[in-house]
Amino acid sequence: MSSRLRNFAMPLVFLGVLLFAFAFGEVIPSSVKSFLYALSLSIKECLIFLLPFVIFSLVFCSISKLGAKAIRYVLIILPLVCCSNFVNTMLSYVISGASNVGVLPDAVQQGSMALLPAFSFSLPPLISNDIALFSGVTLGLFCGLSRLSLTEKLASALEGLSSVFFKILVPLMPLFVAGTALKLQYDGVISSIFERYFPILLMFVASSYGLVLLQFFLLSGGRLSKTAQRIRNIIPALVTAFGSMSSAAALPLSIKAAEQNVSNAENARIIAPSTVNIHLVGDCFFIPMIAIAVMTSFGMDAPFFGTYVIFALHFVIAKFAVAAVPGGGVLVMLPIMQNYLGLSADMLALVTALYILFDPLITTCNVAGNGAMAIVFDKVTGLLKPKASKQ
Repeated sequence: MSSRLRNFAMPLVFLGVLLFAFAFGEVIPSSVKSFLYALSLSIKECLIFLLPFVIFSLVFCSISKLGAKAIRYVLIILPLVCCSNFVNTMLSYVISGASNVGVLPDAVQQGSMALLPAFSFSLPPLISNDIALFSGVTLGLFCGLSRLSLTEKLASALEGLSSVFFKILVPLMPLFVAGTALKLQYDGVISSIFERYFPILLMFVASSYGLVLLQFFLLSGGRLSKTAQRIRNIIPALVTAFGSMSSAAALPLSIKAAEQNVSNAENARIIAPSTVNIHLVGDCFFIPMIAIAVMTSFGMDAPFFGTYVIFALHFVIAKFAVAAVPGGGVLVMLPIMQNYLGLSADMLALVTALYILFDPLITTCNVAGNGAMAIVFDKVTGLLKPKASKQ
């Protein structure tokens, strides 16, 4: 019973923080909200600064321990991610054509004033996340295949440092979420989402979240109890993603949930950090969906199927350059929407504004989709595992 209570404790804490911020944000002094928002930004700044090291450490440790099996794991992850991103992007096109939902060009409105942090500081990034991921995979493959004597000691040291990072970060997550939630409440973003953009919200949530839930159900063998358990395991990561609008911020909790949801915890530590930037289900649904809606609202025709396929292929490739931070998903896609869908500067600005408004829900879907991908990866590696030969 005590373990079950502990499993529910963290989701309840996160949900309580969000509900409190949205329900009582009006009566909290602006100075307090500004200070909490500044703390939230400071935590995020430290997280983003250290995230490349964490990604490198986790990927290197996992890959180097695999030895000759490492190449096989890399060759599994990349096709899975690319296929998932492409299929989801194409589904967004089909759903957009069936629903025909448009957006008025002047619909985007936010609060008259925005909450400013009481203080701020910045840390210059040392390396990007994609370089850290590539370096971790490359060095892990080299050390694993060459079986250097120092590999085990280096992996153990990096794993220990990553563990310390998670132990420090996880208790700070409620404070992290509280500051961002108060920011959203103060700026009036939440009310704008639910009052002005309900048709798009409904279409996005029904399609993307419905698909992820279906995946969890099918991956759980059609058993409702197992499906519910797996979803319950990822709730802390989902709430963190919603409050922070960052898949990176939810990574420690995503790894923990993946370890609980798969049969081999080693697989969770490989797939979760590897896909946090490149496998973004919410982006694959929302960005094309909102782009097509904006096109039709500006009097343009929806893209032809062949044109959209070319756009989708470039869209999938660009996913490898996305930073899993607030607004990161749409920024690298703007040139692609301009070049292959013909969006003007005004249309791109509208797409960006709507993306930012919906970012909490998009990011939450991204994290949920990665939770399902962890189970898929675990099952695929299990199926491809060499069978013991019979004597």
